[in-house]
Amino acid sequence: MLCQRCGACCRRLMIECQWHDALREPRLLEPATNRHGLTLADLKDGEKCIILAGPCRFLIDTSTPAAPSFMCSIYPTRPNNCVGFPAGSDQCREARAREGLPNA
Repeated sequence: MLCQRCGACCRRLMIECQWHDALREPRLLEPATNRHGLTLADLKDGEKCIILAGPCRFLIDTSTPAAPSFMCSIYPTRPNNCVGFPAGSDQCREARAREGLPNA
């Protein structure tokens, strides 16, 4: 199954972002996302992380009246947990079901 750009995975799930994620995408350390003021040095110990709680602030609604659609504004540098969330996986299907969307 290809990604349907429904945004179900980004609207409610919590994503943990680690040091390597923040190194690749510095916007994860901005106050709007990083409510605890963590720095790269804080994250490097491997036990602390930034939590992106849904709806993810990096999710952009690109819907038209005829077709709902969402996109990730940091897609090329998104956290590894997002990369590891394949379209059509069990998690994807569960997220779509929670949003009342069909599993195509």
